[in-house]
Amino acid sequence: MKQYNKYLVRPTDQFDPVNFSSVTDEIQLINEETVSLPPLFKVEILISFLKGHSLENHWNKANPELTDLVSSGSLFKGNIESLFESCRSNPAFRQDLETYLKKEFERASIGKAT
Repeated sequence: MKQYNKYLVRPTDQFDPVNFSSVTDEIQLINEETVSLPPLFKVEILISFLKGHSLENHWNKANPELTDLVSSGSLFKGNIESLFESCRSNPAFRQDLETYLKKEFERASIGKAT
């Protein structure tokens, strides 16, 4: 059975968050759910799991609460993961998406610290 991507991302498309409100909404939910957790490797953990469901061992030791939450399957709604999957053939889009996520997750962490 052929698997279809949720999003149609052509090889020449560029990532623009305005076109993906469901992703923006999911980022907000993730930030709300993780605001009280330690910031150690937070951005790396979130992005790595969203991209490929992988976590490094030292992240689990440094931030077990977040890695447990991420691994539980309850934190993500699937929109960001689906977009990563849909843009595999467009490295520039994928990199822009990752850069955007990093900025949004870091901004939430900085907002917590102030």
